[in-house]
Amino acid sequence: MPLDLRQLRYFAAVADAGALTHAAQTLNVAQSALSHHLAAMEAELGTPLFERRARGVVLTAAGQRLYEHARSILSLMKNAEEDIRTFSENPAGIVSVGFAHTAVDLVVLPFIVAVRERLPSVVLHISEGLSITNVNRVLSGEIDIAVAYNTLEDARLHAQPLLTEEMCLVGKPELIGPNDQPIAFSDLSKQPLIAAYPVGSLRAIVDSAALRSKLKSTEMLEIDSLATLRKAMIHGIGCSILSRASIIEQLDAGTLSARSITFPDLTRTLEQVALKERPRNRAFEEVSKILTDVILEQAESGRWVCKEKLQKGRKPAPAD
Repeated sequence: MPLDLRQLRYFAAVADAGALTHAAQTLNVAQSALSHHLAAMEAELGTPLFERRARGVVLTAAGQRLYEHARSILSLMKNAEEDIRTFSENPAGIVSVGFAHTAVDLVVLPFIVAVRERLPSVVLHISEGLSITNVNRVLSGEIDIAVAYNTLEDARLHAQPLLTEEMCLVGKPELIGPNDQPIAFSDLSKQPLIAAYPVGSLRAIVDSAALRSKLKSTEMLEIDSLATLRKAMIHGIGCSILSRASIIEQLDAGTLSARSITFPDLTRTLEQVALKERPRNRAFEEVSKILTDVILEQAESGRWVCKEKLQKGRKPAPAD
């Protein structure tokens, strides 16, 4: 017998609770019935989903894979139900958006204001995180839209390119040299580099493994927070590879400088990311449009310094 939604809900509840007893209380079902459903699922799939321990249960590798599918399926069902209930002339409902750190400084406030003015019945859930984290949260169904950089190709995702930024050597002027003089990539190895967002970020903007290895050998520190990274650079601890959009206030104040990198140039592309199969209710569509408009308005005004604004549906060129 194929799996059904009730079994998936029960399975996900047990995985979240880590114990049959707690899950049964949450679901308001008998523990014996819950145990029966899990046993039936394991028999149907031909593999254990949980490892039973003295103080509860943990997912097996197969169980973890099913849990990811279950979260996505249950989220889609919830969105479909909400879409039908709230289908009307006025967009309504909850839309969750996860922003990359740089986008938070430039976009979140005007985005919130625009949504409140144009879509008063829509409830926004805003979060901030690394691009890779936000994309994974879209895949799991935790958030609806991610504003992320250099998304990897994935058949489950629709990624709409918005703009391409130049990546620069950033640091105190007395440490990295004049703003108006580019620096060759080969000279970066002479700098005390602080790695920004180590999870996949270097791979995303530097295609060559040989070039990446040259930079990795000079890294003296890894910082997973843009705010902390800025403070470290202002203090003179080191420099990093960032876009100008990441340090607008510091550039204006003269506390940090940014030098273009050449031979090769380094770029990254900002994208709006969502699940291809997600039901597109009116609230989602309108929020997505406002988000795109706000980002492109920031680029048009010159506040978000970028090499190129990208049109809807157009794929970005690979970084040099």
